[in-house]
Amino acid sequence: MVTQLTPTMLVNLAVLLLAASLAGYGAVRYAGEDRRQVLLAFIMLVTAAGLWQVANLMRYGITAPTTKLVVINAINAVIIPLYGYSILWFALAYADASQRLIRAVLGILVVNVLVIVVAVTLDPEFLYTTEGVVSQGPVTLLNVTFEEWVALGRTPKPTFLVYQLYSYVVVLASAVILARYTIRLHGSIAIGQIAALSIGVGAPAVMNGLVFVGVFPLQWNPTDIAISASLVGLAVAVFRYRVLDVTHIGRQQFVEGMTDLLVFVNDDDTVVFSNPTARRAFDVSSGWNRMSTTEFFGPHAERILASDGETQDSTVELDDQYFDVNSTTIQTPAGEAGGRAIALREVTELKETNRRLDQFAAMVSHDLRTPLNHATYQINCLERERSDERIEAVRESLEQMETITDGMLTLARAGEDVDRTDECSVAELAEEVWESLQTEGAELDSHPGDTTIEADPVRLHQLFENLFRNALEHNESPLTVRVGTLPKSDELVSGPTRVGFFIEDDGSGIPENDRDIIFEHGYTTSDDGTGYGLSVVRQIVDAHDWEIHVTDGTDGGTRFEISGIEAN
Repeated sequence: MVTQLTPTMLVNLAVLLLAASLAGYGAVRYAGEDRRQVLLAFIMLVTAAGLWQVANLMRYGITAPTTKLVVINAINAVIIPLYGYSILWFALAYADASQRLIRAVLGILVVNVLVIVVAVTLDPEFLYTTEGVVSQGPVTLLNVTFEEWVALGRTPKPTFLVYQLYSYVVVLASAVILARYTIRLHGSIAIGQIAALSIGVGAPAVMNGLVFVGVFPLQWNPTDIAISASLVGLAVAVFRYRVLDVTHIGRQQFVEGMTDLLVFVNDDDTVVFSNPTARRAFDVSSGWNRMSTTEFFGPHAERILASDGETQDSTVELDDQYFDVNSTTIQTPAGEAGGRAIALREVTELKETNRRLDQFAAMVSHDLRTPLNHATYQINCLERERSDERIEAVRESLEQMETITDGMLTLARAGEDVDRTDECSVAELAEEVWESLQTEGAELDSHPGDTTIEADPVRLHQLFENLFRNALEHNESPLTVRVGTLPKSDELVSGPTRVGFFIEDDGSGIPENDRDIIFEHGYTTSDDGTGYGLSVVRQIVDAHDWEIHVTDGTDGGTRFEISGIEAN
């Protein structure tokens, strides 16, 4: 078989290498991602482009007209439908279409291929009328001379024109799907990403259309160059805009539909992203993108943007609604600050609930304690007049009521927001609390070193006191209670270092099945216990945004680990 070299074969070879690189990259880089349909469509698309180039290398490289026609028919019957429907599949998968619709499209592709294969097998000139070989060249490109070569002279039949229009409809449907996707997102995704995808989808159809209307002769079809532009567009979308990394529709719908207010601010204090909820809350116009933060947040800017560290929390009032503000520094992969993510969550109902709880706590403190004190006074008077078992029983009940009242007040206050913190020494506080308790038959083994933490001193004192009391009241002597520190940990590579401490005993321990319920209000294993001690501990831990875990002690018994405390 006689072969030849043509200038277009260099383009085919370059496009083939690009297609192979993209297919390999997609298969390796995104093999574990959750967008399997998009990945498969992408790989099929670039594979079809690569097969198209292999076929073109064959039809340009051989000189026999019959063999040329066979290869051209194979391109039209198999490769072009595969390429066109891969674009449609990619568009549907990217827009998160149903699996049923995607399967229907792939079914149409199979039917399309079978029909055209049968047609060109029965009649090789079903699409074209051939006119033998036509000589072309010689041509000199980049100081390289290509000698004369031959191409197959052919004239499209009406069947080819109809088939071509059908292919355009498939590509147009893909473009419409991507356009609707873009409109639905109100332009909030990257313009460059849409441009890259548009080139990737539309370039071959545009160039082929120019051939279709006669701008370019069939023998000088620029579609191969358009395919290279298409693959470059897809490469930009994949490498630059990483369209396969996440489920864009799901992520976008999640952010757009959030009831929380979400705003991203760059290092220049300009807004680069905001969801519709935030824009409505701050009543900003359509020109919000690149708006200064002071203009975007208006009179609330100073409080929202106030930050003493990497993460800042506060509460602001907007039109009689209260919002908790969380402003977090965005870290780049290199560990550098890359702006801030500001989220505002409405807590109006929570504020009202807390107000009612405060009123309840005040009622318990005053209205309930007054008659309780009066009853205690009367029982003391009766006890001085005569001694009676029933009077003693009433006294014990009143004392228990007073204990419950104190526990309820402590519990209500333990969960309040921590507005002020001081630097607290774990060692000093542990010794101070232990000395204030009745600890006959027990000893403290405290070795937290020089660990200091930022905490509310009063509530941290309550935490130690309740955990110490829990160990003393639920275990028999002799008993050892230990206090120590947990290993330091970094929650993120570039995040703050976290520390923790533990309090453990060598007593009887807590059954593993009970460890999930010991912090519930009212849970107790003691006949005269209130069940508020460990519940208060949980409230204090949560108020500081720490974590608490229960496990076995070093020598049996129970170990409480408090962690997630930012190190000083």
